[in-house]
Amino acid sequence: MKNLPFDTVDLSADDVQALEDTYKSLKANFNIEVADSNNHINKFELFNNAQEASLSAAFLINAPSTDCYLNFVKIRYQLNNGRTQLDYLKCQAWAFVNLKADFGRVLIRKETLTDKVLELIHHTELKFSDDKVFSDSFYVSANDTPEAIAGLTMEFRDVIKNNMYANFVVEINKNILVVRNNQPIDPEQTIQLAEFASKIAALKQS
Repeated sequence: MKNLPFDTVDLSADDVQALEDTYKSLKANFNIEVADSNNHINKFELFNNAQEASLSAAFLINAPSTDCYLNFVKIRYQLNNGRTQLDYLKCQAWAFVNLKADFGRVLIRKETLTDKVLELIHHTELKFSDDKVFSDSFYVSANDTPEAIAGLTMEFRDVIKNNMYANFVVEINKNILVVRNNQPIDPEQTIQLAEFASKIAALKQS
């Protein structure tokens, strides 16, 4: 496909093909529109481990009436095992949602066995007494417990329970939510990401 709306400089041929396939899939499933994205990359701790991150493209989802969008981010990785150093650039899809409420800072991810063991020693995880399934399945940390509890309503948690895949991590910084998928670009996973973000965005319209 000619004239892809992505910055593909320094990406491999496989990555460019994956972007083309993903773009076709997005257009088939959503009303998308190229956006002048609010580049929030540096506002989130999830990006802290990226040696270098730049925007490849951004799309509004369900344009023109939307509060969510996808950022395709080029991230440079440097791996050093003591003898050889690998330096490579990969493209990932990240979903953003503009929220009405201020949640403070919140992190949500699938809970691990290590989380469960540590919780027995240090009670730092945010729990929801009215939603044992959510609390047993997800690790939640927040810097402002009342704001986080007010924002993470049962409806909000239901979307997370029903749509959050193992590779997804959610971070909220005040009124902006990002869903990270640290896997390489893949059409199916990008559709899942867009569906998740659009369902979160739809909550505040009801």
